[in-house]
Amino acid sequence: MSTKDDLETRVTQLEEISSHQEQLLRELDRAVYEMRTELDRLEKLSRRQQDRIESLSRAAAGDEAPVDDPPPHY
Repeated sequence: MSTKDDLETRVTQLEEISSHQEQLLRELDRAVYEMRTELDRLEKLSRRQQDRIESLSRAAAGDEAPVDDPPPHY
């Protein structure tokens, strides 16, 4: 093989590697996007559940005022 053939082979291999990496990057980008979307959904659900738990705890204690509020004399 000549030097020109060697260079063409190497360039072709590099182009194939680059193409595979671009495809992998697109796939990883999509996976990160889907994970972020799911994380956002789960965070909202967690907040709603926490609010519900706090609400039920106050109702069970017979106290509708938030637990973290300072007493009225402050």
